[in-house]
Amino acid sequence: MRRLWHWIKVLLLAGFVGGLGAGGYVAYMLTRDLPSLEAFENLRLSAISVLYDREGNAIATKASEEDGRAVSRTLIQLSDVSPAAVSAVVFSEDKRFFEHYGVDWIRLLGGLYYTFRGDLQGGSTITTQVVKNTLLRDIALERKGISGLERKLKEFPLAIELERRYSKQDILEVYLNVINWGGNATGIWAAANAYFGKDPSRLSLAEGAYLATLIPGPNSRYLDLKATRARMKTLLEAMAAEGWISQAEAEAAWKEPLVPRGWQAKYDGEGNLLSAKLVDPEARKLEELQVQGEPYFVLAVQNYIREKLGKSIPLSEGGLKIYTTLDPRMQRIAERAVAGGRYPVGSQAALAALNPDTGEVYALVGARPGTTGEFNRATQTLRSPGSAIKPFVYGTAIEAGWTQTTTVLDAPVSFRDPSQPGGVWRPKNFSGTFLNTSITIRYALDQSLNIPAIRTAEAIGVQRVGEKLRTAGFCVGRVDPKTKQCTFEPNLSNAIGGGVGISPLGMAAAYAAFVNGGYRVEPVLVRRIENAQGKVLFEAKPQRTLLFSPQVAAIVWDMLKGYVYDLGPRSLAKSAAIPGRVVGGKTGTSNDEVDLWFAGASPGLVAALWVGRDDNKPQRWRNGSAPSSSVVNPPIWAAFMEEALRGRPAGDFPQPPGLVAGKYDLISGAPSEQGKTMLFIGSNPRPQEQGQQGVGPREPTFAVPSTSSGGSFSPSGQTIVIDSATNCLAGPDTPPERILYLQVPPTQASRYRCG
Repeated sequence: MRRLWHWIKVLLLAGFVGGLGAGGYVAYMLTRDLPSLEAFENLRLSAISVLYDREGNAIATKASEEDGRAVSRTLIQLSDVSPAAVSAVVFSEDKRFFEHYGVDWIRLLGGLYYTFRGDLQGGSTITTQVVKNTLLRDIALERKGISGLERKLKEFPLAIELERRYSKQDILEVYLNVINWGGNATGIWAAANAYFGKDPSRLSLAEGAYLATLIPGPNSRYLDLKATRARMKTLLEAMAAEGWISQAEAEAAWKEPLVPRGWQAKYDGEGNLLSAKLVDPEARKLEELQVQGEPYFVLAVQNYIREKLGKSIPLSEGGLKIYTTLDPRMQRIAERAVAGGRYPVGSQAALAALNPDTGEVYALVGARPGTTGEFNRATQTLRSPGSAIKPFVYGTAIEAGWTQTTTVLDAPVSFRDPSQPGGVWRPKNFSGTFLNTSITIRYALDQSLNIPAIRTAEAIGVQRVGEKLRTAGFCVGRVDPKTKQCTFEPNLSNAIGGGVGISPLGMAAAYAAFVNGGYRVEPVLVRRIENAQGKVLFEAKPQRTLLFSPQVAAIVWDMLKGYVYDLGPRSLAKSAAIPGRVVGGKTGTSNDEVDLWFAGASPGLVAALWVGRDDNKPQRWRNGSAPSSSVVNPPIWAAFMEEALRGRPAGDFPQPPGLVAGKYDLISGAPSEQGKTMLFIGSNPRPQEQGQQGVGPREPTFAVPSTSSGGSFSPSGQTIVIDSATNCLAGPDTPPERILYLQVPPTQASRYRCG
């Protein structure tokens, strides 16, 4: 028996030593890859991101993402939380926090005891919970098996080291920022706002006690106010018994009529809950995006970051400072201008304004004031531009060698088109009438005539025009429902806005090319993004696509100014004129008045205004008559531009070299002292002392259509307009009854110039 007992002791000792060795090896294997506390020092807790306008005012906050869910958290300092709430949380979660050194062995042994009895309890301290929610987040949710053992074995040494390096106040501050309080509220700032709609510095003892009792199971405990009140009473009594608060403070807190968001509750004077009803379980949920103003601009910024910067900007980490391009003053002016417009029945509106050189968006109105919903009509819809597309058609023609005085026939024309009745497309002017003569493309733009624009597109090539429109940002075709990409299907109707779509913001970016030297600018909504440590993650740089040469762009701008001023009181855009400023632009009306536009610019700003119905139905006034873009849009646009540019330099955009000016008859294109001053591509006159002539503008030309156009005019002559009383070139003031049209060889047109 002695020998047997000896071997039993040997085996027990060997087993004990082996167990220690195996346990030690397991502990070593599980703790050998402890994260460095440097990771804690550099820790970037996910927090809400703040959006600012260009003057530094906060305009919105955006929740970050954590573990695949939206998290609303604002990082705060310990001094930003009411002492009463801090006391309640510390007493409830770890009342010996200020006594232990990271691990509370008394609480740990007690937790093990109750766990063995079937009552699962944790032995975590505030310090170990900080470790779990920061350095060990990847295994934080594991409570069973090897992963749970691994977490516990790693928590203890990390907690002790954390206590060695940091003060209790530092650790407690991090704890209050990382604890989840249910819903999407993480951190005490979010909890105070989610449950009581207040800042954590204003939390009462009762509210702090309520939040403290939620921590072990916030979602289930929120749903049972009666049971949570019972836990609060136990907590307050224990705090009073151990001297953390006075008995009077405990009683006052208990009698406070506490009503968390989403609940309806009644109390008696002693703090007893008489009735409680949860009426809105979602009331405590914080909005992922909380907007203080300019909702459509903020939504556009959110989409801009997601679509253009999402791969390079760690949005999930939160805590970002997003500095946008929004000019708050211009935004307010834009909203007032849109609100003050006169609209057809049931119509909506959208306005976009940006810097033509940088593309920075200063103002964005996505709907008429009072509209509900998040649909942004300034950025999320493609609408037919109507005649607002014509400057791009004529710009392409000028690029091909035409001039402002090139003449095109305005007369009925037809084209084969199987989709039209009878297989023939017979386009018309907006008025339904024709001049039945050749006119300059400048005058065609002034009158916004469709036939000359269509003939121009055919003469220079549909493909060429389509490519130019696509480069300018138009969708030339349709949006494929599967790929969501725009197809490229150019056709002659593109010249008057048919089969083409663009957003108001896209229109403003395209029109910028006429005043910035020929570049279509990429709209910029965000200037700079910084992380929580102030490191710049993104800084915007202008992105521009060459659309026209500076000379061609300047000539089109000359025509756009002509659209506003050439015809004086008869101008279709006369109400866009702003006293003391130079403006230019173009209206646009799509078929059946579905879309109404005005896009234009003045030094420092380009803006596009769209008016239409969300259901794409024809717009009508209350009396049933059809509206015109020349009546609806220019007054609103001018109201915005005049006020937005107040105090800024006036004048005109700078003119590039390589242009000369001359006076020509607006209708015929013939040289005329009484004509309009127009720009042409050519070199500037040489100095007089050299005794040499400068090279003037290109001679006015006559547009030659292809044979398929159905046109019937001769390419060998130039149409001039004669005053029948004088047999001289007619002037702008010639009475209509004295006007005669005469076709002559281009070399003989000057013979009719008199005086």
